[in-house]
Amino acid sequence: MKALRLIPIVALALAGCTAASPDLEPLPGSFTYGEKAASRRTQAAPGTMIQHRFLHQGTMVFETYEVQPDHSYKLVRRNVQDSWAP
Repeated sequence: MKALRLIPIVALALAGCTAASPDLEPLPGSFTYGEKAASRRTQAAPGTMIQHRFLHQGTMVFETYEVQPDHSYKLVRRNVQDSWAP
């Protein structure tokens, strides 16, 4: 009987979990900073992941882009490291 009471609570808790991450805003130095999505194209196949790293305000930024079906870039992941070895 107690298990039946927990089912709606667990269902609501799981409904709040999503795998989608919020859209990341490009930083100065990003491939897509200050550009419209249609202005930068690549010959890479759609779905290809492209890595990019750059220095931003004293920290090393590692970004991952996914090539879209129209061959533009979409920023999907960013990692920032305060200290790094060149």
